[in-house]
Amino acid sequence: MSKFKFLYLIFGIALLVFIFNKVDFNSFLNELNKLRFSFFAILIIYFVGFILDSYSWQLCIENLVKTKLKLHQIFKIRIIGEAFNYIFFQVGGEPVKAFLLKNNYGIKYKSSIGSLILAKTIILFALIIFCFVGLVSIFYTNKFGDNFEKASLIGFVLFTTLISLFFIVQRYKLTSKFHNIFKNKLSKKFNNFFKHLQETEHKIADFYKKTKKDFFKILFLNLSNWFFGALELYAIFYLLNEKITFLEAVAIETLVQLVRAMLFFIPSNLGTQEGVFVLAVNVLKDSTPLGLAVAIIRRLREVIWISIGLILGFNQKIDFKEIKKRL
Repeated sequence: MSKFKFLYLIFGIALLVFIFNKVDFNSFLNELNKLRFSFFAILIIYFVGFILDSYSWQLCIENLVKTKLKLHQIFKIRIIGEAFNYIFFQVGGEPVKAFLLKNNYGIKYKSSIGSLILAKTIILFALIIFCFVGLVSIFYTNKFGDNFEKASLIGFVLFTTLISLFFIVQRYKLTSKFHNIFKNKLSKKFNNFFKHLQETEHKIADFYKKTKKDFFKILFLNLSNWFFGALELYAIFYLLNEKITFLEAVAIETLVQLVRAMLFFIPSNLGTQEGVFVLAVNVLKDSTPLGLAVAIIRRLREVIWISIGLILGFNQKIDFKEIKKRL
């Protein structure tokens, strides 16, 4: 772990401790205790969303590699990769996914990475659409106040700008064009790296131009998955006997996702995710214990899925030295 990442982790833990110290612990436990075995309903909703996410990645792989894989195979690799994302704080899971595709199904690393970049880009595009709906919900409900409205608007504009630039770089192959300008000044090692990168970039650019039907299909699947996240949030409140409207659930989920996106460098958004839940729910329901309970339920769901991913990945013989050498 790098020095900066360690400092961010300490900051996240400190923020989480601060939040717990500011919330009445007994009231928090009382809120959490309302859920009990209903927690399985939350897991089912997340399971459906994860299937949608896995299917969208399957379509990305099939378009770039022309290799047919079964959904359960993709599901297994994705859940293992996401488990490592949390263990290694958002960076380790993607190389693990690429390794498993290569090791189990013979898909080349550059093709695997290309499918992951494509999938991530479309996921973020879907998030832009979802957050736009959420932004409208925040203003429409008129319950979050000026500070939340301004912060969400600024966050949405910044997030949309960054993702749009990321898409433009892929769509118009700007990495390849910049490399062609400076390749005579770069070392052989860097030129070889950019050569592999160009092949991936060309495949992604061709996908955007030639397979619009699949693009919109993947976009729809990912957008549905984001709305399943809001549905999960709506269900959590319902099971805690604190009803909210679906638009309010979308609004809260939008605030959470914007904070996650803008503070991505905080490992697993530890503390920051809990903080936005506590603040948003307190504004909406005037209850910090309820906000923390909702946040912890989300974390518990993540911990369960991480555990399943680690169990499935236990016998995969993941070679981290090979991953580091190849990637």
